[in-house]
Amino acid sequence: MNRQRLNTITILSVPLVMALAVVSYCGAFIPGTYERDSLSLGVQGRGQDLVDLFLVVPVLILSLLFARRRSRKAFHLFGGTVFYVLYSFIIYSFGVHFNYLVLLYCATLGLSLFIFILFMMEMGGMEVEDWYGPVISPRLYGIYLILVALIFYALWLKSIIPALFHHTVPSEAAGYGLPVNPVHVLDLALALPGLMVTAFALMRERRLGYILTPVALVFIVILAVALSGMALMLKREGISEDLSVAVIFIVLAVLSSVLLGGFLRNVQGDERK
Repeated sequence: MNRQRLNTITILSVPLVMALAVVSYCGAFIPGTYERDSLSLGVQGRGQDLVDLFLVVPVLILSLLFARRRSRKAFHLFGGTVFYVLYSFIIYSFGVHFNYLVLLYCATLGLSLFIFILFMMEMGGMEVEDWYGPVISPRLYGIYLILVALIFYALWLKSIIPALFHHTVPSEAAGYGLPVNPVHVLDLALALPGLMVTAFALMRERRLGYILTPVALVFIVILAVALSGMALMLKREGISEDLSVAVIFIVLAVLSSVLLGGFLRNVQGDERK
């Protein structure tokens, strides 16, 4: 790994971790943070903030520490976690009503974007496809990523297409008092096509596929845990009685974790210090 680039990533990661920790703590424990948002959106925000504070922040710190010790597996984990933060804070910055954390939302979004760019630059300069042994099944992982993408396409289009035919707004956006649902926009425009591109690149054994597959799996794991936390918070606050969504996302998190472990287990060695 390029020491200078890794040092730059570390320097940027310090304020990122601090900003994420403050935002997550305030959202989870300080009343009134989401007072301008709908009750449902505020409760989901607190659920995600708890996951960010007690899972994402520690993973960011530990994965970066091990990456600095030349661990290839840790660097993959770090990149996937940063991408989750980037994805989440696009939604926070554009989907949460204006509050006292807005500058930290912007700072977290900007820092995660620049760190992820540096991560991709670093990985793009390595022969990543040579890190993996013959045990890896590119087709298996590619099919899995495609299935995950198709499931989310179906979920969002199930809400969007009827609204288009009836000249209305999807219930998720209308219920939150937003012009559009930022999750729909981000997933349909970037995240889900990105999963498809990653899947096809991996099945063709291209370098991009080997770089992005662990990033995608880490992202899916953390996102599924966060979505489970949101569903459980809705249940806890009496807004929803349906726990099936939480169970589905927990299963998705476990399955993706198993596949991630299998993928990273085949990374052959770490770089010498």
